[in-house]
Amino acid sequence: MDFLAQYEFLDLFWIGLSLFLTGMSKGGFPVGAIALPILILVWPAQANAARAAVGFMLPMLCLMDVIALCFYWKHVKWGRLIYLMPATLVGVAVASYLFVSDSAMISVSDKGLKLLIGLLGIVFVVYFAAKKWILRHIHPSQPFWGKGSIFGFGAGMTSTLAHAAGPVMQMYLLPQQLDKKTFAATGCAFFWMLNLIKLIPFTMLGRIQPENLKLGAVLLPVIPVGVALGWWLTHKTEQKHYTILIYAVLLITSLTLILKAF
Repeated sequence: MDFLAQYEFLDLFWIGLSLFLTGMSKGGFPVGAIALPILILVWPAQANAARAAVGFMLPMLCLMDVIALCFYWKHVKWGRLIYLMPATLVGVAVASYLFVSDSAMISVSDKGLKLLIGLLGIVFVVYFAAKKWILRHIHPSQPFWGKGSIFGFGAGMTSTLAHAAGPVMQMYLLPQQLDKKTFAATGCAFFWMLNLIKLIPFTMLGRIQPENLKLGAVLLPVIPVGVALGWWLTHKTEQKHYTILIYAVLLITSLTLILKAF
């Protein structure tokens, strides 16, 4: 436990809260978008905070996906995901080669990554604000290869860079007008597959650090609690006001990340 000496108690609290919020999102309650911005803002080594936080979060996400699938397995529409996966593989490979590797063709600095995650957070807030309008103006539709390829590639790219494919997946699933259990379950199954795929390049490129795995192990108990609470809230509560609060905080944290990038 000597490695914990580098973390203040408040650091551990905020990192644990980020994992808890992400777990809630995996359980179906949409609060996970705020987790990564918070994690980056409180990460002790700020010079490399964005890259370290993204690498730290991936194994935790994989574990959360497995726990969430235990709740949602029976509700997954696997046929809706077939159209996504080929292009998703391409998106992960392209993002890993262009941006993540040490010999990346396009170098993204930690400041650049903070800026990207902050901008994606603002896009997520704008998308949330417009979602009701979008739902009123779309008709139920079935997935097909063209749409699946576009959204699959986008999800692979944004998820590899910043674990930020949530809006992409929502825009793919929303026109299909699934019930909330099926919507949450199908999204959960997709991210389970996507995050397992991402483990390969992240491990090969040294983004999974042993010290971060130890930290994750210490904070492990918050994950199943977060997933279970998210699943319960999805089924039992009216989440409108709570979700509005979360998006307001997401907007503030995203703007803060953008300011820190400059």
